[in-house]
Amino acid sequence: MTEVAASSEETSQARRIRLDVTGMSCGACSRRLESKLNKIDGVSATVDISTKIATVDARHDISVADLCEAVEQAGYRAEERTVDDDQSSPDAPAQTSPSIVTRAIRWVTVGHMGG
Repeated sequence: MTEVAASSEETSQARRIRLDVTGMSCGACSRRLESKLNKIDGVSATVDISTKIATVDARHDISVADLCEAVEQAGYRAEERTVDDDQSSPDAPAQTSPSIVTRAIRWVTVGHMGG
């Protein structure tokens, strides 16, 4: 029972950190990095190769610098994503829509310039 209490205490003290990772080129890269991060005591991490984002649930005593150092030891580079980039924030839909529209306008404009 003590282990369960300790486990739930660690979970409640964890915070979510998202890292932009550069240098990954395949699924093996993301699995390698995920394995490296998960070897850190107090860390639970997933790495998405398609977005090149590492999502890390870490104890409060583990710094972003510690995580970035582990990423570099695995052969990649990382920096923390800002709150503005986090799609799980309540403001995300309002921030995402203009970006998609802006990209669509650029795509249409560039596509018709040569014709």
